[in-house]
Amino acid sequence: MSASESSIVPVSALMSAPVVSVAPEATLADARATMTAYRVHHLLVRDRGRIVGIISDRDIAHRLSPAAERGLASRHDDEAMQRRVLQVATFALITIPGTASIEEAAARILERNVSALPVVDEAGQVVGIVTTRDLLRGMLACVLPQAAPRASDAA
Repeated sequence: MSASESSIVPVSALMSAPVVSVAPEATLADARATMTAYRVHHLLVRDRGRIVGIISDRDIAHRLSPAAERGLASRHDDEAMQRRVLQVATFALITIPGTASIEEAAARILERNVSALPVVDEAGQVVGIVTTRDLLRGMLACVLPQAAPRASDAA
């Protein structure tokens, strides 16, 4: 696939699905454990069956001291991990249609300063998520098809 062909690659071809979600009442510790278990960096926040927000591993890390990442959590870090997802998540969702091109998704990520976009279908229902890593992988495949790792190869 050439660079000129990348505009015909829809976001739906790169997105991860199904999405991994967490309840707004879950603790940050629960959210982090879910991210680790599913090997993801973003969780969608699901309330009463609807996707209402998003939380990233960076949202959680920003609440912790640098020592916490080295296993030296302070009382403050322990307390921070007991906060609820609803206290930290972003609830102004920025989404993208599955039919949008990867260039459109990249532009939206840069314009809005986010690292992931929930992907929606024609009815506005969330059907997946696309991250900066997904977009880089897709764009690399357009330029250097032999160099781009497949999503199944990535950790």
